[in-house]
Amino acid sequence: MNTGPLCRIVMASGLALTAMGALAQARPPTTEQLGKDPGALRQEAEQQQARDRAQQQQSNQQQSDQQWNDTLRQQQGRAAADTAQGQAVLRTWQQRPPLAPEKNPLLGRWESLGVGQRAAAPGVSPEMAKLAASLLGGVTGGLCDSMLGRGQIEFRPAGLVAIGRDGRERPMYRAEYRGGGSRVVVLPQGGTTFTHMIVDFDNPNHATVAVVGCVLARAGGAATAAANATAGAADTPAAKQWVLLGNSPANGGMDVYVARSSIIRSGNSARMWDLWDFKSPHVFEGKSFLSARNHYEYDCSSQRRRMLSTTGFSQHMAQGAVVGSGDSVLAWEPIPPTGPIRDYWKIACAKT
Repeated sequence: MNTGPLCRIVMASGLALTAMGALAQARPPTTEQLGKDPGALRQEAEQQQARDRAQQQQSNQQQSDQQWNDTLRQQQGRAAADTAQGQAVLRTWQQRPPLAPEKNPLLGRWESLGVGQRAAAPGVSPEMAKLAASLLGGVTGGLCDSMLGRGQIEFRPAGLVAIGRDGRERPMYRAEYRGGGSRVVVLPQGGTTFTHMIVDFDNPNHATVAVVGCVLARAGGAATAAANATAGAADTPAAKQWVLLGNSPANGGMDVYVARSSIIRSGNSARMWDLWDFKSPHVFEGKSFLSARNHYEYDCSSQRRRMLSTTGFSQHMAQGAVVGSGDSVLAWEPIPPTGPIRDYWKIACAKT
């Protein structure tokens, strides 16, 4: 039997199959393919590759759809469970006897201070963690405002009343009370967007709303004086004459500025505005921002500082639209031995 022509056909077919990629290489030629020219074999291999890719894409899409449906069902299940649990908790408190006024530590006047300190997000630089914490504080601050307002309020046996700076009273909503001791539950009687509010006491003069984090300090007490010193209304810079202080590689690179004219000193404390101007956009709740104006308080004797407020802007140098803002007072942080923060502290605390 003469095998020369067959060998030549096999060799030619082998060269064609080699050029058609991994899929063709993984499939040895059949008896029908041996007699076809390389162009036809290449076309068949490409068509097979296209069919395999389409099948793989379909399989991937089906897996993705299945994962989405599973996740959606889990989320819906958790939401239903959370709602059911919340309703069960509400019914439990409603079934308890009303809290007698003489045993209700919540009655009286309080300062509603908004949202307290929030935990920093993992994997985020310290600068952006502070910014995000304060901005997010502004978001949940809206919940606090709807529950408690902002400023001085008074819990009375029949409900909550807001006290204006001029002493005028404005009824907010009627309420009943449950619990007692270190936990009091407020049950609003219509006209609100929430069903109940759980207030936990750290001490007789300081309390926090569970889950949301709204902070209350009793009016006239030492707690109120300390809280007002940290959570007072932010002073707007008298003149936005930003002076470049330096730059930092943090957050993809940013220039740091200071407004010397905004410095206000009182004893060992000083307040000052600064500006972070980012080299590249950052995102907060789906909105891009390129700069952030911050208000800090500096402890000149203990070498520490804390953020009082921040505002993010869509453009450089605190220009453009406001992307987000927050006035949550964050925790004290030590002043490092070197760097822009150290320079900020020196400027704010410099003796004139």
